[in-house]
Amino acid sequence: MKTKALVLLVSMASTLFSQNIKKSNFEWQAPGGQYIEPSSFFSMHGYVNAVFGAASAEWENGNFNGIGMPGQLLVPNTSHSAFTSDEALWISSEISEKTSVVMELHLVSSPSGNGAAGPGGLTIVMTEANASWDIIDQYAKVSFGTFWSPFCKVNTEWLGAQNTFSLIPQASGAYLTHYNEKGIRLSGFYQKSDKTGFNYTFTIGNGFNAYDVSGYNSWDFNENKTLNTRIGVFPGFGENFEIGFSAGVGDVSNENLALSDTEVSSVKSDFIAVGSDVSLKYKNFISKGYIIYSEKKFHQNNTIDMVQGTGIFYEVLYKIKLKSKIIKSCSPKVRIDYLDNQSDFFLIPDYKFNGYSFGVNIAVNKRFKISLDQNILLENDPLKNNRFIAKVSAEF
Repeated sequence: MKTKALVLLVSMASTLFSQNIKKSNFEWQAPGGQYIEPSSFFSMHGYVNAVFGAASAEWENGNFNGIGMPGQLLVPNTSHSAFTSDEALWISSEISEKTSVVMELHLVSSPSGNGAAGPGGLTIVMTEANASWDIIDQYAKVSFGTFWSPFCKVNTEWLGAQNTFSLIPQASGAYLTHYNEKGIRLSGFYQKSDKTGFNYTFTIGNGFNAYDVSGYNSWDFNENKTLNTRIGVFPGFGENFEIGFSAGVGDVSNENLALSDTEVSSVKSDFIAVGSDVSLKYKNFISKGYIIYSEKKFHQNNTIDMVQGTGIFYEVLYKIKLKSKIIKSCSPKVRIDYLDNQSDFFLIPDYKFNGYSFGVNIAVNKRFKISLDQNILLENDPLKNNRFIAKVSAEF
């Protein structure tokens, strides 16, 4: 009886406190912030994605990963029609009024993207695991541990259940991809009125050891830490309109003589990036996007070769509410996706990509949704790699 009473008490507390997850609509959130209840003694949330990719004759022959290699781990990396899945779990707890802890786990069935399952059929990837302390209420919260980079909100697209489309935008290839940092994050916000305010996020950490997902380090490989920052401005329309400004700088790889000179990571390199993102809600329209410019420098034989990247991404969804017992809403959607990398470095060729996606999202209820989209991918060399993708997402 005592055990049941304790479980009931915790559940009631979780329900009570979860009504106001954020202190303010202007407060900065991590990519998976909607799944976190920082004011709850204990909470567990997550999602399951079931994904189907139709046959795409030359899918594996394309450079759909982009130079930045955002990769497409959320959809089957095969030219055949195939099913896959994507799962995530958030565990959070308020330790005291000013301290909390959170863990974000992703259960990846194909960590390499080539269809090979990890041990036991799954590989667990820790993308957020940090302890937070509210030093000055609203103005300064410091987090220690592992976290997503805040740059331009590009990492939100890796969380499949909250995405409008299933493919990771190629535009994110202008920045470091799937960027999980180990270090310190400082964030805060200021609210002038119900409609005006701003937030900020600043991080310092180990940085990545490559420009793709393989660069996630357990420790630093050089003394030069990587810095990333983002400032979000709400200019007068409340949470319905936000403009973000981001910047990042740091070393990526040191010269590694143990690697073949045909591998990009064998050369000392660093990067600098700036970008801006926007989120807009107007009546039934919901839209978001970003633009990124980066310079990736490769130092070899007393020379500096550069890869200049430009990424542009924007998508719009229009929500149509339905008076149906089966379907709550039907939302047409469209996306444009652009990446242009101009390279002087002999190991990285020039690359240009244009992507156009359209489809519809169907909500059975608030937590159970179906996503259908057709993706047209136009690369340097014409390929038959367009793809239809269907996704069913259930959140808890």
